[in-house]
Amino acid sequence: MIFLAEGAFLGLSGWLLAIPISSFLVRHLLHSVSQTISTLFVRVKVDRLALDGWEVALSFGVTVFIAVLAAWQPAREAMQVAPKEALEIAPPGGQLRRSLRQLARAGLVLIFLAWPLSQLPGTTDMPLPGYAAILILFVGFSLLTPWMLEKMGAILSAPIRRLAGIPAYLASRYVRDSGTRTAVSVGALITAVALFASLVIMIHSFRRTVELWVQQTVSGDLFLTTKMGEINRFRYPLPPKIVAALQHLPIQVDMVPNRRFFLTYDSFPYEFEVLDMHVFLQHGAFVWLQGDPAKICPRLIRGEGVIVSEVFSNRTGLSVGDPFQARIEESLVKLPILGIVRDYRTQGGVVFYSLSEFKARFHDPHWSGVRFFIRDRNQKLDDAIAALRRTIIERGGENLDMINGRELRQSVLRVFDETFAVTTVLLLIALVVAALGITTTLTVLVLERSRQLNTLFAVGGSFGQIRSMIFWEAALMVVAGEIAGLGCGFILSHLLIFVINRQSFGWTFLYGVDWRVLGMSLPLIVMTALAAALPAIKMVFREPPATLLRQR
Repeated sequence: MIFLAEGAFLGLSGWLLAIPISSFLVRHLLHSVSQTISTLFVRVKVDRLALDGWEVALSFGVTVFIAVLAAWQPAREAMQVAPKEALEIAPPGGQLRRSLRQLARAGLVLIFLAWPLSQLPGTTDMPLPGYAAILILFVGFSLLTPWMLEKMGAILSAPIRRLAGIPAYLASRYVRDSGTRTAVSVGALITAVALFASLVIMIHSFRRTVELWVQQTVSGDLFLTTKMGEINRFRYPLPPKIVAALQHLPIQVDMVPNRRFFLTYDSFPYEFEVLDMHVFLQHGAFVWLQGDPAKICPRLIRGEGVIVSEVFSNRTGLSVGDPFQARIEESLVKLPILGIVRDYRTQGGVVFYSLSEFKARFHDPHWSGVRFFIRDRNQKLDDAIAALRRTIIERGGENLDMINGRELRQSVLRVFDETFAVTTVLLLIALVVAALGITTTLTVLVLERSRQLNTLFAVGGSFGQIRSMIFWEAALMVVAGEIAGLGCGFILSHLLIFVINRQSFGWTFLYGVDWRVLGMSLPLIVMTALAAALPAIKMVFREPPATLLRQR
């Protein structure tokens, strides 16, 4: 009960401190988050901050419950040691090692169950199986940590003694025998490193794929639409007079006219876009997910079928070979799906078809927009685009919306970078929390061993050797946390990219690791965590050894 009461008190203290800290943080994060939501989904404007009473009560209950639950394990471990054994110098190591092996086996089982669990279908709009898989993944690595520390200390004892001397050897032996006390802080570091590594991989993969999609599918030097066409969902096509003027431009350009229809498939919103496939595929391309583009593109130009985005396929269940059917204005369109491509529009899925074949087989959809490609790529493109814009205004009037293709692509990537700016702040907070965990653990361990450490000093150990021993303890803990955190992070990155994002948004990305960023950041994480050992090192000799060793 004493242990559990201490856990409840610590949870309550942390919760009380979190309220003002979170109020401070939310004022700085609110602008970035609301800007991201306004850009990607729906425009929002937050005028004031509010705390919901139910959410406050829920956070209080969860925080105190988790703190008591965390205190239960050390309380149970302490109660299993008889008073006689607790007073002995030698701890019951055999029982401890059996307990560590049991925890390790349970941890491995949970780690291996994470991926199968993530593949279960969700019961709501939230990917609950994916979130549950992430939870048991972290729990699994946490349960594995004590055994991993014990093995690492045992294996490294001999070689580290030869390389770094007696202080490093004593540090490795203490890490081996420290049990679950150091494992808690190492588990926190594993969580922080895993979050950092997985999000670095996910953001890099996402950005690289979006950049590829922008360069290929959103290709074009100038984009033209009707005035406020996006807001009006392109209900009104370009007037015939403007279309005729565009078809007789004196500037040497290739045009890709298109028409976009906003539809729903069983309440799922998507766009049906027809465009000049022959000209588009000469200058641009799709980012293919399923299907052979060498075989599909000729069929797509001939109008033998449609291609759909990954989001449309995941949300509707339609795949390659299935029939697509929709009513487009007065025509009933029924065509086979030839392939699946990646597309990252936020308004839903996309279905692509040939404009000329749609006009020949169904009806004339008219143009709602045009993208232009300058034929002569050796000239200054910005000057050529400006001249093209002036010519269009002279011939078609100013009742049009036009945007430079390069500016459009840059704005897409800028929105992407702004979206994940908040993530970087949260990662830094996680690393700071992990570093504080290392500091707290080492400080507690130093206080527990103050007599032992000063005894070493009394029998001939120097200040430098004892400080070196504590530093090596921190180093071994950090290395263990970083290695296990990287392993956990790579697994977590697969769950985020291929499970959470697919279930939440309907899309995945091309998996890629930014080794440069990881290579530069991981040593910084090590140095940050090692710097957390400095307060403990300073605390070793805060009192004279004679004072601590004197019998009271």
